[in-house]
Amino acid sequence: MSDGYLRNGVLTVDQGKQQKTFVNWLYNEFELIRTNTPIKEVKRVHPKTQKTSISYRFFTRAVLQGFHHIWYKPVVNENGKTVYIKKLPKSIGCFFNETFLSLWFAGDGTKIVDAVGAKFEVTAFTVEERLILKNLFLKKFNIKAVIISSGLSSAGNPQWALKIPANEYAKFRELITKEDLIPKIFPYKLHKKVF
Repeated sequence: MSDGYLRNGVLTVDQGKQQKTFVNWLYNEFELIRTNTPIKEVKRVHPKTQKTSISYRFFTRAVLQGFHHIWYKPVVNENGKTVYIKKLPKSIGCFFNETFLSLWFAGDGTKIVDAVGAKFEVTAFTVEERLILKNLFLKKFNIKAVIISSGLSSAGNPQWALKIPANEYAKFRELITKEDLIPKIFPYKLHKKVF
């Protein structure tokens, strides 16, 4: 759901410099399926801005064959080339649990500033997929999430978030703190406990 990608059965975990601790956590958690190659620091220069950025990356072994068609759909772009865009799997409900939420929140979630609540970045998903996610929160956890506009990108495209409002935050916080990931590595993404 966040910043990894699949090719030929290999999952590539690639996170920015500020996420180094998260990459280390994932590297340890994925021990059974990852390669033994250490985490690599990757330096990139943005082609337009010429800004340099650093990320940390590792790979799994090619054990995820078949997952590519679950998470990506082929689309022919304006140049006639087939590209793959991320999609929400039809089976998302099967693994939409506390662990999944914690990992998704670690990658694409944040607390709302100046108000109690949390949100997930969901711009990459279609309107229908965003509604599926909203409905899964209600069906699986009795949490009434809200789809909100999240402004415009630098290119002027609309952005979207899935918001967990203040009156639902305590239930959500309890779910995502069952695993040690968020409290240990991302405590700054949490509001203080709300009763």
